[in-house]
Amino acid sequence: MATVNVRFVGPWRLYLGVERCTMQAATVEEFIEQMDANYGPKYHERLLRGGVKERRSISGDSNILVNRVHIRQLTDHTLKEGDNIDVIARFVGG
Repeated sequence: MATVNVRFVGPWRLYLGVERCTMQAATVEEFIEQMDANYGPKYHERLLRGGVKERRSISGDSNILVNRVHIRQLTDHTLKEGDNIDVIARFVGG
């Protein structure tokens, strides 16, 4: 189990009410499960207030990077102590 540094980028800061946190997870998949469990209800509540009734996940609406590499490009999904994870909303322009 590794302690990782998480940064929520763009609108996630407003939607979830958090910019940075630390979490403990052994793998990327475990991190995603925890993130959706911990912050998913806030996201769903925010969507409901905006009239969206569809249940959506933070991970499904995000690009997730571990040490600046997109998780789809990782060959090993094991997390190491001190890894940096960026959660970037897919609806952010650039």
